[in-house]
Amino acid sequence: MVPTARRCLTSLALLAALAAGTASCGDSDSEADQPAAEASPTASAAEAWASDLCSSLGAWTTTIDQAREQLSEPRDLSVDEVEATSDQVVAASSTLLTQLGSMGAPDTDAGDEAQARLSSLSDDLEAEREVVETAVAEQPSTMQERLQRVSTVTGAAAAMAAEAQSAVADLAALDGAAELQAAFASSDSCQELGR
Repeated sequence: MVPTARRCLTSLALLAALAAGTASCGDSDSEADQPAAEASPTASAAEAWASDLCSSLGAWTTTIDQAREQLSEPRDLSVDEVEATSDQVVAASSTLLTQLGSMGAPDTDAGDEAQARLSSLSDDLEAEREVVETAVAEQPSTMQERLQRVSTVTGAAAAMAAEAQSAVADLAALDGAAELQAAFASSDSCQELGR
């Protein structure tokens, strides 16, 4: 097996493991383009914030998982198919970044710290999205270059999935964030993200 193909398969395996650990809820056709799910009328502000965050992350993870499936056999894909799948990752990530940017701080004791962690996550996701965009802009002329492109896209997607999962864990463990911790624990969408 050539080194590039080996890297590609390694990236795919990592993405599969991460996506399995962060599987999301609901129908997967167009969730990344839909607004975050609304919390119940009786939910606290912290519960609504946590539910919105996890719903957004869950919809995005669905698209990442679909991309992993589509890129699992890169030798069978055309250049156009690889590009289309990569574009889906970029579009879903752009939607998620917009949603994260509009969330603001939760109305809790650790609200400022939570917003700072969300901002850090957004920066990390933006950097990885740019990696995918750069890969999409390149036009591979050989099978080796096509495999390298797939490896780059799946590697960036795996990194984004890990960063998102880490952010949720960090938010639920902030000092003085008992209300947020309870909100993450009670949110169905957060539970489905692996909390």
